[in-house]
Amino acid sequence: MSTTRIQFIAHGRRATLFRAPDLMSADHPWAGFSFEEANAPSEPMPSHSWSKTTLLYVTGGQGSLRWKHRGVWSVDPLQSGTVSITRRDVEIQSVLPSGSFRMMVLQLDGARFQELAPAQIVAIEKSLSSVQVTRDVRLAALLSAMSAEVKDGCASGRLYGESISIAFLAYLAGRYATPPLLADCEKSLSPAEMRTLVGFIRENLANNISVTELAGLVQMRPSHFARIFKASFGITPYQFVMRERVASAKELFVSANLSASQVASEIGFSSQSHFVKVFRQFTGVTPKQYQAGL
Repeated sequence: MSTTRIQFIAHGRRATLFRAPDLMSADHPWAGFSFEEANAPSEPMPSHSWSKTTLLYVTGGQGSLRWKHRGVWSVDPLQSGTVSITRRDVEIQSVLPSGSFRMMVLQLDGARFQELAPAQIVAIEKSLSSVQVTRDVRLAALLSAMSAEVKDGCASGRLYGESISIAFLAYLAGRYATPPLLADCEKSLSPAEMRTLVGFIRENLANNISVTELAGLVQMRPSHFARIFKASFGITPYQFVMRERVASAKELFVSANLSASQVASEIGFSSQSHFVKVFRQFTGVTPKQYQAGL
């Protein structure tokens, strides 16, 4: 189990933000950013900075935050959905929280995601504004999706984790980096590339496929590949793989005398509950209901 913790730097020393977080992404097989969730500390914070770009997302409760940066005090109301973004190495001279609220704190390790989305990482680390507090519904939704996936035991696998990470980086860079991130030159997958991807996915449905792995088949950066894949197939890589798994499940229900749990394992689902959830999303019925109608 990983001992990686969310830390800030004060008086030249590193300190953990939460004494005992309720949820730590490092304790799970999560293919995304490091984050922790807990009740927000009620005590004031001295002059400090973060060694990594850090987002503080309020997930419940309400209060306010009085903070000082470059000699100027700001006061922001805090309620569910508020997100504070602080670029790495930016000094916050003082923080005075009030009220009672829960928060998810996420840190962006640029080195870790350099291969996944290099252009977005550069934009965030070089052009992101120093400090911003926002009520951004889309940003909150991406953070909530990360938290929900970890709470669910990361049942959706690496492909989903990397897809959420890429979407998060693209949105953060495009919305909050200045100047705005310039989009890569778009192109479509060739028929041969599409056949290669479809063939690989169908042959490896039982495996924990990743965006990085698929992008490597057509020699693209994962972040660029995710956009091109959706433009070519009309759905994301994760949705495509889930659709193929459901199609395979239907075939197995017809051709083999297997239970729903056996089928789930056969086609790469880590749990029967996740299989049932995805199967219902694509067919409108549960696997049991589908079998009963055969």
